[in-house]
Amino acid sequence: MGRVFAGIVAVIGAAALTLGAMVVLVQSTILFVSIQNLPLRIFAIIGDVLLGTVLLVGCIYLATHLAVRIMGVGRAEFPPLPDQMHQDDPLASVQPPDSAVLLTRSTSRVQSKKI
Repeated sequence: MGRVFAGIVAVIGAAALTLGAMVVLVQSTILFVSIQNLPLRIFAIIGDVLLGTVLLVGCIYLATHLAVRIMGVGRAEFPPLPDQMHQDDPLASVQPPDSAVLLTRSTSRVQSKKI
């Protein structure tokens, strides 16, 4: 029950944080566009884009971090690497046929039948 409650609170918190960041960014963009001094307006818009990127990436990071903490998969073991996975498999070294070669062969057969 605690995990479910924590998950719901995390989702609501992440959504509220993202929505709040978007409201602040929209209001600041409207304010910055109305600046009459062109160099200052350019500086303000660049700062707004950088701040918006940091805020929104931070919201995504926080939501993902909370989800991993709540679900408990942060301590899970990594899956084996492909080299380690197929060491005991005798068919692992068998390569599938090249599709380009098969296509070329089938095309030549079709052309030979047409001629």
